[in-house]
Amino acid sequence: MSADLWRAQYYKCCYCERKIPEKFNDVEHYRPKGSAKRAPGCNQTHGYWWMAFDWQNLLFACPACNRSGKNDAFPLAAGSVSLQAEFSAPGAELPLLIDPSDLVNPVEHLEFFALRPSSSSSFDWWVRGRNGSLKGQTTIAVLKLNGMEYRETRRDYFDTSIKPAVIALDRALKEGHQARIDEAVDRARALLAPRLPYVAFSYDALNFLISSSRLLAAGVAGWPQLVDVGR
Repeated sequence: MSADLWRAQYYKCCYCERKIPEKFNDVEHYRPKGSAKRAPGCNQTHGYWWMAFDWQNLLFACPACNRSGKNDAFPLAAGSVSLQAEFSAPGAELPLLIDPSDLVNPVEHLEFFALRPSSSSSFDWWVRGRNGSLKGQTTIAVLKLNGMEYRETRRDYFDTSIKPAVIALDRALKEGHQARIDEAVDRARALLAPRLPYVAFSYDALNFLISSSRLLAAGVAGWPQLVDVGR
């Protein structure tokens, strides 16, 4: 089962998008099977034991996100009524945790942005709720997505994968050579392929450094709409 989830998610953690070997997996239960902390919207703590083998409730997650982060957290919004045994989700629950398998693209709730520490020449990439999304902010807090480990691995991916593509695209745009622009755009867009890690992060980094308006001015399409990122 874990191997099937691993392959279905392109070998990536469902939450942080890092690629990890299948043997270091956790089968993540979006709705925790043993016990569930539903605050602030509900005080009941029973788990979703009847959904333990429900494919719709299963995800592949790295140990850092699943054990150190989410664990048995399943925050609900005010006004929620916890799902009772044998009933199907979502019922009257209003989850505040992003469901990576949901039809709503997680990128609509999460926004990555750059800060440059005074002691460093490299950007430090943080994440916040896009447009103030409460679901985004809650997910970030539960999973600790702004922890040092996550920021360091994002910075490394930026330096090794995103930055070279941006430099090539910036140079091509300045030169105005259409064939080179098309080639550089294709290289940058390739970072948004579902199989790659950090797709959501790559999208915001590309937008931050090369705007869609600049691409349109050069006669090429802008970056994808949020709903289409990584899909």
